[in-house]
Amino acid sequence: MQVRAGVYARISEDRDGEGLGVERQVRDCVAECERRGWTVQESYRDNDVSAYGRKARPEYERMLADARAGKINAIVCWSVDRLTRHPRELEEIIDLYTSHGISLATVGGEINLGDPDGRMVARLTGAIARSEVEKMSRRIKRKIQERAERGLPHGEEPYGWKRVDGRDVLDPVEAAVVREIADRLLSGESVKAVTDSLNARGITPPYDERRRRKIAENRGKPFDPASVRWSRVTVRHLVLRERNAGLRRHQGQVIGKGEWEPIFDEDTHKRLRALLSDPTRNVTSGRGYRYLLTGIARCGRPGCGAPVRLILGPRSRNGRREKRRAYVCSRCHGISRDQVAVDRLITKLATGFLASPKARAVFQPVPDPALEAEAQTLRAKLNEAADQYAADEIDGEQLRRITAKLRPRLQEVEAKLHPAMVDLEDLATPDIAERWNDIPLERRRAVIAFLFEVTLLPRGKDAPRRFDPASVAVKPSEALRARGVAA
Repeated sequence: MQVRAGVYARISEDRDGEGLGVERQVRDCVAECERRGWTVQESYRDNDVSAYGRKARPEYERMLADARAGKINAIVCWSVDRLTRHPRELEEIIDLYTSHGISLATVGGEINLGDPDGRMVARLTGAIARSEVEKMSRRIKRKIQERAERGLPHGEEPYGWKRVDGRDVLDPVEAAVVREIADRLLSGESVKAVTDSLNARGITPPYDERRRRKIAENRGKPFDPASVRWSRVTVRHLVLRERNAGLRRHQGQVIGKGEWEPIFDEDTHKRLRALLSDPTRNVTSGRGYRYLLTGIARCGRPGCGAPVRLILGPRSRNGRREKRRAYVCSRCHGISRDQVAVDRLITKLATGFLASPKARAVFQPVPDPALEAEAQTLRAKLNEAADQYAADEIDGEQLRRITAKLRPRLQEVEAKLHPAMVDLEDLATPDIAERWNDIPLERRRAVIAFLFEVTLLPRGKDAPRRFDPASVAVKPSEALRARGVAA
């Protein structure tokens, strides 16, 4: 009977992305088939794919399907551990021999699946291979933990640093990009605006070239690095990394200081986390907000309270038809106010407050000895838990439980101490009215959202058609009220 062999080759990690390891295996397997007088019907290559984890191996699955379909009646691999490191998968190969007569051969030897001793050898070989992987995994995990305890880096070279002799040294260009993202977000800009700006200027984002090259090859297209663009997810992930503030993270928890120069300080990191995790924060999509109060001002009709949006509608004036911009409730549509008039009123109130002597103090942290003492106690407990974990006095689960209990309270206390999550202090100047229109819209919106709660009130049927300032209720925001300040 003619033997139609399927050659299978696999390598767990291909650092260069050139597939040289699997090609060497294929050549050796083809030579083995020639030695045996077998015909190579098909070759199957799983490059950069582990046989130990749960990641899919498409070529392995295709090979099994061809075996069941009768396209091949023998499998040749470099060694059993190249084929599989799971005993249950090896049993699947043995079942193929029973049901379809599939032979199994390795370079330099044949495993007789029809013989009990041959099956025992195959099973022992697979079990030994799995045991070696488990031992290697344990050694690697312990090495990673040891490096984490020493504050040393692990994994791929992170964006913002260059790895020199096993240590991370700041990359001035990439670190400047991270600082820019942080500064612009804390100045009131949205993630979308920052993302669009980075893409418009052609700044190269962080990306895994090997992974993207493989995706492109699977799609049958050449990989083009210029096609890689920033996304809002990338911007958020990059700026929220603990390592930016010099903190070492291990198994989802910060366990101490890292042995590298931080990009910015811990206070900046805390404010960024508070800003981007704030559930009341307006998140833009599409083209983003284009008007001062959309999504900020609220409908004042009883039982509604929805944010307003802007609509364009016709209005007759001096015999001509003009487009009128109006803020309208996005839910009940029962409120409508002239956009220009409302913006003018709110702008006058905001610039008037910012020009006053009390404005600068609003953006400073609120001194509260009791809260400061509680924050210091919570930080000390978290640091003590990290030290205990590093000294093997507590395990990872205990560290997670301690952190899950203390960190939310610490974030709550810090939010009270620093209610202003964005940097607006530079706008608290006497000449703000002259500068106002030159300030980016997103910063002006951030000022309004921080200072005021704006509500458009319903008007009676007999109310005059002209704009009435009394129909717009403006009161200090929760942040100002917490400081005892009346805007």
